[in-house]
Amino acid sequence: MRRLFSVLFTAALAACIGTTGSEIVSFKTFGAGPAGVQNHQLDFVNGHGWAISLTTAKLHIGAVYLNRSVPVSGGQERACFLPGVYVGQVLDGADIDTLDPNPQPFPNPGHGTADLAVTGEVWLTGGRVDEDEDRTTIAEVAGTATRDGVSMRFEGQVTIGKNRIPAETDPARPGANPVCAARIVTPIPIDVVLANGGSLLVRADPRGWFANVELGDLQPVTPTSDLRRFSDDNSDQPSTNLYGGLRAATGVYTCEFTR
Repeated sequence: MRRLFSVLFTAALAACIGTTGSEIVSFKTFGAGPAGVQNHQLDFVNGHGWAISLTTAKLHIGAVYLNRSVPVSGGQERACFLPGVYVGQVLDGADIDTLDPNPQPFPNPGHGTADLAVTGEVWLTGGRVDEDEDRTTIAEVAGTATRDGVSMRFEGQVTIGKNRIPAETDPARPGANPVCAARIVTPIPIDVVLANGGSLLVRADPRGWFANVELGDLQPVTPTSDLRRFSDDNSDQPSTNLYGGLRAATGVYTCEFTR
């Protein structure tokens, strides 16, 4: 699907240039954590009152796409590709340390046209976006949390494969929950005009991953241990909400472009 999309994107570039006169551009791409992180540690309080100190927050981004259109409310929200015109693509993924605010390079340049992009997509995949199984570690977290005198350590990994596919589907809507939709974070609001030789910076803020996580519901690894571990599936609410936060279209991912 990714190769097919690249072909369609190239055709769209040609069509776009034919109608708007936009220049084809190439640009560097970087990933980073939120600005201001110091000493490779992020301290914050989440929506459930847990004082969290993150010491590990790694993210794998498989691809990035930029769209000239904003999806219409009430449209096909589970579709894998937004309607409109894609004006930017970064096809080669990168592993990002989101506790490092400094730009970390993607391996190859992105390509697009010199048009305004108002919607972004971050693809959380290690291979084909439509493959049922993908064991790539998309996120890895670890740290400590304290609330009301209770202190714990926590850790966890997130993959997006068969472990995220609903066990039951509506026979009347067999394509309602495609696995690719679970791997594509969209629509991310952005305001970017690409230019040749510029740099795209994608920031990911791991505080948003934990916004709705009730860590007190995690079970200890052993009865006497202070370590609690997220499940790599949707079998408990904290793990489900961590996965949901990772895929939040607002409050987690931003895109900046400099010429």
